[in-house]
Amino acid sequence: MTEPSYPLAAERLARSGNGVTVLGQKPGGYPEEFCRRLQEAIVLCRRAERKSVLLVIGIENLDMIMSGYGHFVAEQVCQSVMEQLMEHLSPDDVLARLQKDQFAIILSHIEEDAVAAMSNRLSDAIIQFGYRSDYGSLHILPGIFSMALGSEDLQAEDALDQAFISLRNFHGIIHHPHHGDHQLEAANSRQEMGLANYLNRAIHERRLRLAYQPIIESKTGRVAHYEALLRIVSHDGKISSAGALIPVAERMGLINIIDEQVLDMVVEELARAPELVLAFNVSNLTTNNRLWLSQLKTRLQEHPGVAERLIVEITETAVHRDLKKTAYFVAAVQSMGAQVALDDFGSGYTSFRQLKSLSVDMVKIDGVFVRDLVDNNDNRLFVKTMLDFTHGFGLKAVAEFVETGEIAKMLMELGVEYMQGYYFGKPENHRSWLKES
Repeated sequence: MTEPSYPLAAERLARSGNGVTVLGQKPGGYPEEFCRRLQEAIVLCRRAERKSVLLVIGIENLDMIMSGYGHFVAEQVCQSVMEQLMEHLSPDDVLARLQKDQFAIILSHIEEDAVAAMSNRLSDAIIQFGYRSDYGSLHILPGIFSMALGSEDLQAEDALDQAFISLRNFHGIIHHPHHGDHQLEAANSRQEMGLANYLNRAIHERRLRLAYQPIIESKTGRVAHYEALLRIVSHDGKISSAGALIPVAERMGLINIIDEQVLDMVVEELARAPELVLAFNVSNLTTNNRLWLSQLKTRLQEHPGVAERLIVEITETAVHRDLKKTAYFVAAVQSMGAQVALDDFGSGYTSFRQLKSLSVDMVKIDGVFVRDLVDNNDNRLFVKTMLDFTHGFGLKAVAEFVETGEIAKMLMELGVEYMQGYYFGKPENHRSWLKES
């Protein structure tokens, strides 16, 4: 198949309204005028006459859009992204299209500590607008690289090369290998885009809700706390679990928005009910999100007394992605007064050293080892070993998927502190701690 040509913008296009300079793409190289402007900005920054930043923005799922909808639609998406970027830039900024899926911006007169906020604003704008095609809204996932100009002894093209390499090596890029059945590949791409659009609409229409499942204290049989689980309300009022959509949300750049909304809902519920203790899950990606930690700090400062009744659950997968960053996340949450639980414990075989490095407050034993505890001697031995392991570190344990009284009895004999499962209660939207019908 012949590679389609991409239209070049005029050498200088003044965007009506804000006058952003827009430079076109140059096949086989970077736009000459943009490189000249970039070199000029680098020189001015080295002389301390100006503070400027280079942003390079890539559309990480453009291959997916091409696979599902074709080159024409993909090109229309790129043009729409460019228009969205222009809406957020000032007249002194310069925008250019570098590659079919990459754009570069020279942000003039910007302090380095304001770059993260600007990057997030541009990223959110791209994620939220969605390109409306004949197939429905297409969700777009951006990746952004920034470089303070003048901080390194680089020429313009070297700076762009460095940005290009950094974006290509960015961990978390969506990758759909083009082999096998291309029709099936296109169908899968469209299906995933459809799920992302469904989730995106639910987010922006505020149709995310929480369901609550009790965690029982083994010694007393009382509810120790509840786990808040994410649900989606459809337009006809039906409520369904959002669990299956979380991987799509992570791949499509929606998980930050979801985890922010869930945090707000949990904190509001705790502020409303002074005796309530709630646990909730965060995505593996959120454990590496400093902005989420800042949001947590702000919410806890706004609502004194909530922190000690809040339990943040992370998974073993996050530990194996990056132990140091996960350990920092755990310490940061605990420094604010909240607790941290390690979910799905046993599924990833976290080592003694890793568990000690994390310093979590409790662990949740993966339900796969609990379901057939009565009939499976290996699982019984494994659960006992995990409990000895956690108790040795002074941690409390929660057993998940407790579905029968016989399993509950055996877990109490093994010394588990807390139990969670259908035997004690399913997740419910009804909040028993409030006086409501």
